[in-house]
Amino acid sequence: MADSAETQELVYLVTGGCGFLGEHVVRMLLQREPRLRELRIFDLHLGPWLEELKTGPVQVTAIQGDVTQAHEVAAAVAGAHVVIHTAGLVDVFGKTSPETIHEVNVQGTQNVIEACVQTGTRFLIYTSSMEVVGPNIKGQPFYRGNENTPYEAVHRHPYPCSKALAEQLVLEANGREVTWPGCTCWWPGSLNTELPS
Repeated sequence: MADSAETQELVYLVTGGCGFLGEHVVRMLLQREPRLRELRIFDLHLGPWLEELKTGPVQVTAIQGDVTQAHEVAAAVAGAHVVIHTAGLVDVFGKTSPETIHEVNVQGTQNVIEACVQTGTRFLIYTSSMEVVGPNIKGQPFYRGNENTPYEAVHRHPYPCSKALAEQLVLEANGREVTWPGCTCWWPGSLNTELPS
């Protein structure tokens, strides 16, 4: 643990770091996290834009891997202080098989959770989808809600079903015992715990 007079340098892992949301998270971390020592970007398809990030003061590590492969996820998570899980397969047009969507979104999330538990990573930030919360059973839109707003959504398509199941896995894993210290699964508004300092 770092001395209280100095700030601990942190290692972050962003799964799906080359996707639409993941790339924005990566760039935001590089701009706004002063304690960032290493930023690991884990994705099935690595983007050429990653090369430009390797010239800055933060160590940027590109890791080509698949969230459906538990051993690849575990290797990427090992030693990370914070995991931001943005990897997922979005399909709102029904072009991908339900099995593939489930494997990536649900089993991939389970692999990330298990890797955090096994390696002692204390902070997991999960990105869900607006598809999880609406429309509700009455077909009403969802306005200005948060994690504590009750909703009764009906999911008829594979993508929102998979994201709802994955979200439930994360919620159930919150506070789960890990190999060492403890895992806190986080979503906006849920965490009052400070990162290591």
